[in-house]
Amino acid sequence: MSQEVPVHATDILILIVVSLLGGFLLAAWTLPPTLAFDFAVSVLAGTVFMAFFLFIPVMGVRLFIDERREDGAQ
Repeated sequence: MSQEVPVHATDILILIVVSLLGGFLLAAWTLPPTLAFDFAVSVLAGTVFMAFFLFIPVMGVRLFIDERREDGAQ
């Protein structure tokens, strides 16, 4: 599979929003939500974790949607 996948700005925006929300939820699950340095670091770690593991699925969903649009247009 040598097809190149272009990354659009909306893909990155969706990835950032989902990663931030997921990072906050992971941090809130492990620590009580407070304005503390530990909680902020936990949110950052959760956000990076989510972004790392969700990049491929987000791109896969976008390719699936683009492919369905092309099939519907024909």
